Amino acid sequence: MAGAGDESAERGRGAVRDDPVTAVFSWRAAPGREEEFADWAQEAHAATARFRGHLGATVIHEDGSRDFHLIHQFAHQSDLQRWLDSEERARWVERGAALADARTAVQQRTGLETWFHVPSHPTAMMRPPPRWKMWLVSLLAIYPLVLAFQTFVVPRTESLPLPVRSALFPLVLLTLMTYVVMPVVTRGLRRWL
Repeated sequence: MAGAGDESAERGRGAVRDDPVTAVFSWRAAPGREEEFADWAQEAHAATARFRGHLGATVIHEDGSRDFHLIHQFAHQSDLQRWLDSEERARWVERGAALADARTAVQQRTGLETWFHVPSHPTAMMRPPPRWKMWLVSLLAIYPLVLAFQTFVVPRTESLPLPVRSALFPLVLLTLMTYVVMPVVTRGLRRWL
């Protein structure tokens, strides 16, 4: 949840693409207001979840820190833009600004680049690594999964109809890559990436 002037900055970046998008809004709570800010962040996320195209939200906050990273995922860039332009969001931003010391960063990423970033510092920009590094890490991470899938799953699914078998491959692999493999790999290779 960014400051009030962010909408014009978001629009000024060119034509709105309609790809899935992850937006990270980093804030620093005012001293002594961390608990109030945490409550506000959870309530704001619940309100955002009601918007069309909202896929999920997370609040990253380490105990003892005043820094909060609010991560929203939307199915389409246009859904994110509709939320950014909404009156309800403006009200939430106004409430949050009263509890915050500063807004430290606003970042957006689409596609596979989101696999390669976990906010670790309040002012860290969500810059993806070079494409060749993303390609190499993805290849090395997905190869063992493909091998295991071909060895253990494919022989057990030969009797299923082709559309079902075909759906299993991306469903299993993308789920494992997104929620299991890439978070571990990107943390382990953070310095190199």
